[in-house]
Amino acid sequence: MQINTSLIQAQREALNPILKPDIRIPWKILCYDSYCEKRLSTIYRVGDLREMCITLHFNLDQIRERSYGVTAIYFIQPIQSSIEKMVEDFNRDLYSEVYINFSSPVENTVLEYMAKELSKISGAVQKIQKVYEHNLDFVALNHNLFNLENQVVNGLFSIIIALKVQPLIIFQKNSKIEQIARELIEKLKQFEINSDYPVLAIILPDRDIDLNTLIMHSNTYGALLHDTLNIKYNKVKLEDQVYDLSPQYDNLWLQACNLALPYAIDKIDNELNDWNTQYQQVSQQNQEISSALNAIDLVPQMNQQKKMVDSHINLAKQLTQIAKQKSLDKFYQLGQSILQNDTLTINDYPQSEDNQIEQSKEIDKLRLLILMLLNNYNQSEFKKFEQLFSIKNEKYLNILSNFKQRVASNQNNKQQSAYKSLFAAITSKMPNSGKGLLKNVQNFLSQGGKKSAIVQMLENLFLNELKIDELQSILTMYDSRVKNISRLEFGLLQTIKGILVCFPDGACYNEYAELSEFAKSIKKEIIYGGNKIYNAEEYLVQFK
Repeated sequence: MQINTSLIQAQREALNPILKPDIRIPWKILCYDSYCEKRLSTIYRVGDLREMCITLHFNLDQIRERSYGVTAIYFIQPIQSSIEKMVEDFNRDLYSEVYINFSSPVENTVLEYMAKELSKISGAVQKIQKVYEHNLDFVALNHNLFNLENQVVNGLFSIIIALKVQPLIIFQKNSKIEQIARELIEKLKQFEINSDYPVLAIILPDRDIDLNTLIMHSNTYGALLHDTLNIKYNKVKLEDQVYDLSPQYDNLWLQACNLALPYAIDKIDNELNDWNTQYQQVSQQNQEISSALNAIDLVPQMNQQKKMVDSHINLAKQLTQIAKQKSLDKFYQLGQSILQNDTLTINDYPQSEDNQIEQSKEIDKLRLLILMLLNNYNQSEFKKFEQLFSIKNEKYLNILSNFKQRVASNQNNKQQSAYKSLFAAITSKMPNSGKGLLKNVQNFLSQGGKKSAIVQMLENLFLNELKIDELQSILTMYDSRVKNISRLEFGLLQTIKGILVCFPDGACYNEYAELSEFAKSIKKEIIYGGNKIYNAEEYLVQFK
């Protein structure tokens, strides 16, 4: 059996019965809390909801009027705050019939609280037609990209249920991730998984094996867009315009997200040229009635396609301007040189004479300095760069100070030596790529950098037979097929149908792009995500 690796499709299959229950009613209202709104927002548009006879949809925090004779579908997280808001709706007698859907299984204490509060309201219990529990604790950002929003155990369990797979869970022994893995394993032991389901390897790495990838500058369209304009649940705000990058509606984003920027721009240009060609053809189809009717049928599709292309033209234009102004190509190359242990001097940094431009680069300078700290860069050169950059932002200075302390303490920390041995076991040495820094944005953005730790880990786990014995002493594997810990052996790649990589401490578009490329080389689907998809600044502010 082949694996369904589309998280969007799996999420839709789980959500459709909620939004379109087996009831004969002409129209209905959908009510949700903010938690469940995020799950809906990346999967559906207003038109999709209308097709399911949902004419109005509201967040529970919105002010709503009484709708007599109307059926309401609630989709909420099973927590007291959301239940309180729903109970208030009953108290105001807003709707005549109610279907309640919880995003995850409900604890008895929560159900008892809901029953107690509703029993105080005359006729409230009679309005409830059905109450459902689901496993929908993840946000599908792309077919193979997810966000767990700090619901790691429930989120991974939800993904396993949605994809209909038998998981092999691989995690590091004696790490902070082990507790998460054990909780997930206990949850799985209480659930019967169909033995006909395909096998999915679930890798739970500790973020400490690689902070570089979260902090370094990138060269891909998606990562640069998230870095500069911040993608929030597939939405990007540029001035007063909000662009929706949901891949089921935006095929261009699906194709270009993980491409280096110049290739992504070429893809956008090609899409525009294709549209112009099609437009010319349609314009000429007015000689015969049948051709004219076909042209009319194409108009909605072409309008949607043009809107999509225009969106990416605007985003790419803004992104290119920011990249040039902030010299992001230089920061990328400097970062790659640090990872390759190349020698840098302050002359390699192109300082602008415009103080305002230099000030706008402070987060980029901070990222470079932290890369130096994490990679034990030459202290004297580090101090020269620190003096040259002269960061003024107090928040950034606090973050830098924090990392200095962490690096200093880690050098004397026994646990750090364990991480070093882990890193040595799961990664391979990469050849030096040379010291020359590229001077052109186009060139910079089409260059690949050093492989990330997770890609090297997967290479050694699935492709390097010589590393298996070493990995045996570091990694543990739980096999849901036998509901027990199993021996990690070479040849797993032939057993599994796909791989899921989850960083419980945070994921990023940098790694997403690398893993998507690696998936092509091993001819296996790779699904990726974490408790949150960070850009570098979002991640670093945690250390202030």
